[in-house]
Amino acid sequence: MPTFETNDVIVKFNDSEAVRDKMFERVLKYFKEHEVFHGESIHQMDDSIIDAPNVMSDIADKIIKFKVTSKD
Repeated sequence: MPTFETNDVIVKFNDSEAVRDKMFERVLKYFKEHEVFHGESIHQMDDSIIDAPNVMSDIADKIIKFKVTSKD
């Protein structure tokens, strides 16, 4: 399981092929749902901007499932 560290935490995560495929599918779903296929359109469309944190949260919590441990 890959690991990285920040100043405050140690983070472990699964980077299996299945996780990568699910992540790609979730990002592709976002592009299709909002009909944004260029960086400029992502920045200019209100709905794509509003939904982006939800997509990132889904990816972090439901797909990657980071295991975070405090260094304290």
